[in-house]
Amino acid sequence: MKEIRKNLGLSQQELALLLNVSRSVVAMHEKGMRNLPAEASLKWMKMQLLWQEQRRNPSLLHTGSNTYVSLQQEQSLTLLNAQVQRAAARSISVAQQLTLLEEQHRLLLQKLHFLKEILAQTPRGSRQAALIKNRVQDTLIGLAGCSPGRCQLLRYQLQVLTAQQKAALAGKVIVLQQR
Repeated sequence: MKEIRKNLGLSQQELALLLNVSRSVVAMHEKGMRNLPAEASLKWMKMQLLWQEQRRNPSLLHTGSNTYVSLQQEQSLTLLNAQVQRAAARSISVAQQLTLLEEQHRLLLQKLHFLKEILAQTPRGSRQAALIKNRVQDTLIGLAGCSPGRCQLLRYQLQVLTAQQKAALAGKVIVLQQR
């Protein structure tokens, strides 16, 4: 594997991306310490056959092999689909976090307003006033945990994930147009 990879001018990371495995899987396979997963092994066999065909018939390099292009397009589509799915799943998670955080913030603001109203009606220095002040402090700490800044960060993460999805989808369109 290492010889073919080097002849193709690929790093372990690049080959790992093409095979849809981690770089460490490629490194361990090259050392004979691990077999490739079935899907990666099948892709690797196709790549080897293509490499051998190109060595036997160098004119394929100049005319462009439809098989090689198709394989590249298929791999690109697979990677782009995975990127879209990861970004979509993460977007759902971040959107849920944002919704919960905004709701918690709203409820804590209501609670704080309520506690301050009660505190204003409670005799100063009383035991009840001290307890209410403690509740106010706890509520303020809770509000710090769901601050508008944190909500803004989650909104930014959503924008980034949306942009990643759009970029991956645009990449799919480009790959499909080249077919």
